[in-house]
Amino acid sequence: MSSSTSNNISLKSILMVAFIAGTLDGAAAVIILAKFKFAATFKYIASALFGKAAFSGGTEMILAGIFFHYLIALSFTLFYAIIARKLQFLSANKLVSGILYGLLVWMIMNLIVVPLTQIPHVDFNLQRALINAVILIFCIGLPIAILIPGERH
Repeated sequence: MSSSTSNNISLKSILMVAFIAGTLDGAAAVIILAKFKFAATFKYIASALFGKAAFSGGTEMILAGIFFHYLIALSFTLFYAIIARKLQFLSANKLVSGILYGLLVWMIMNLIVVPLTQIPHVDFNLQRALINAVILIFCIGLPIAILIPGERH
């Protein structure tokens, strides 16, 4: 396996951007959404696969949540890296691209991913949705759009 994608973006660069975005998003979730409850944040993420058992689990559930969190950040980083190399307007408008990508990530996570998991259902709350969207714009969309190189001319 090569250490770079077919578009010459190094695997190291993709991993670094995913780590930065995942760390920013994780920190925002812990600080803003969970009021500094680190373990609860990552047990919640682990509940996607393990259901309610994640909340009574210990370190293994926290680690599973961290793993899932960074895997998702890596997936969104890799996807953006692939499309940014093909769509010139993404690299030409990094600010707009980052905002739109953050909103796309919110939609994918909330309308597709989360409903397919075992995460406990909560009713829609506009304020919480807006906070989550802003977090994803600033912590996922913008860092990925700014740090991933776009199409070369």
